[in-house]
Amino acid sequence: MPRDIDSTLLAALSAPYVEPVHLAQITFHSQTCYVWSGVGGLAWNGNVFLGVGSLGTLGDYMEGVDLRADGTSLSLSGIDPVWLGEALNDIWLGAPAYRWLGAVEPGTRTLIGTPYLLFAGQVDKPTVNTGADKITITVPLETRLINGERPNGRLYTANDQHSNGYPDDTGLNWVESLNCIALGWG
Repeated sequence: MPRDIDSTLLAALSAPYVEPVHLAQITFHSQTCYVWSGVGGLAWNGNVFLGVGSLGTLGDYMEGVDLRADGTSLSLSGIDPVWLGEALNDIWLGAPAYRWLGAVEPGTRTLIGTPYLLFAGQVDKPTVNTGADKITITVPLETRLINGERPNGRLYTANDQHSNGYPDDTGLNWVESLNCIALGWG
């Protein structure tokens, strides 16, 4: 599959010495967060990405030729227990999430070329791991294909159609009676 990777970034990633970085964008109820795998602020695409350094962990990301819902994850450790409840309430399930691969000039926070979009998907249900001295929140990121594996809870009945914003629709009025009808064929 062809990739639209920036030629400057490709050359930097092929160099004998490179400092690869990961960037991520996650939307929460209160704000959209921009983070990267380094330390300090990194300006890119009109946003300043906050460096999480060793407090952040990225899950593996795999691609394949099969049509399946491969995801990844982001973890943040060192969370103060006082803020845990607020942090969990701020997570917006189904919110957009993105992850990029880039490279910086050695010893600086200057990006080389344009980072490559590795993943575009949505936030799934987080997990919390509590230790003696630290709390870690892991947020799974799933592709939109995962929605095909979830039941939608909708029914093919007139009541369901009316309760979902179509009170005048009569298209499903006779569906329930079809269970009792014996139809001949041919």
